[in-house]
Amino acid sequence: QVFGFSAGRPHQCPNARLSTSLLNAMRTMMIIAPLAVASAANPVSKVLQLLSKLQGQIVKEGEVEQQQYEKFVEWCQDNAKDLQHELTNSAGHKEDLKATVEKANADIEVDESSIDDLSKEIAEAESDLEQASQVRKSQHADWTERDAELAETIDTLERALSIMKREMAKGLMQLDKHAMGRVTAALTVLLDASSIETASKAKLSAFMQTQMDDDDESPKGLGAVVEVLNDMLDKAESQRSDATKAETESTHNFALLRQSLQHKAKSANKNLRDTKHHLASVKEVLATAEGDLNDAEKDHSADASTLQSLQTDCMVKASDHETSVAERSEELKALAAAKKVIEDK
Repeated sequence: QVFGFSAGRPHQCPNARLSTSLLNAMRTMMIIAPLAVASAANPVSKVLQLLSKLQGQIVKEGEVEQQQYEKFVEWCQDNAKDLQHELTNSAGHKEDLKATVEKANADIEVDESSIDDLSKEIAEAESDLEQASQVRKSQHADWTERDAELAETIDTLERALSIMKREMAKGLMQLDKHAMGRVTAALTVLLDASSIETASKAKLSAFMQTQMDDDDESPKGLGAVVEVLNDMLDKAESQRSDATKAETESTHNFALLRQSLQHKAKSANKNLRDTKHHLASVKEVLATAEGDLNDAEKDHSADASTLQSLQTDCMVKASDHETSVAERSEELKALAAAKKVIEDK
């Protein structure tokens, strides 16, 4: 109860004023009773005194009621002001929460898109590394096979030349049958080597055929074949050197590519972990903001309803007070008229 009025529908205090029906009854009694007394003892002054006293009581009651009404008006104004302030604050809080929800949803959309892109980037880097590793493995296998073949070719050429140079060092320009057999065996291997050029193979084949067709038991043409073999040796060593250089370069390039792809995948994985962590945090913010927004909307609605009820109750009280003031004025007029009637008799 506030200032003599309940927080619900305002009403008058019990001693605020007499009801209209009771006042009318008293007015009638006050008019009739003094006349009756007057007819017996004619105490006119006493009747007028009673009427004046009643007038004073009504005026005093009116003043008390006015004071209570003014306090109630002040209470209405203060409560309405507080509720308006709460509504303004809650409206701003709601807008802040809506902005938070909107931003969180936008961040979630960005994070989910980033997670998809990063996942694709990681898969692409891993796939590229796997493919590059397979290519490097195949290239290394080809080089290993090629290097082994060139090494064998070089060894064969060096052995054949060693035999021939040893014989030439004896001052001979021809090979005996035993030496020729060993040279022929070596040359036969060279004819099957893929690293030997076709032209060189043709010269070796012609040399071997000449030795087999010659009726002389001592093979001839040693100087010419030594020249061919030296040329073949130079080319084989050059091919092996070039192949080794290419292999070294390919190994280095692959190492750089692998490092780049691994760094790319590592960086993308870190970004993916960070983005997932951020996404989880944003979802928590969103859930909290949505819950707070729901509560804020309920509070705002409740405050608006309370304000509406307050305004309605205060307006009803204002109307009741207006009616009370009007009725009191009529009562005072009636008492004044009664006094005038008595005074005029």
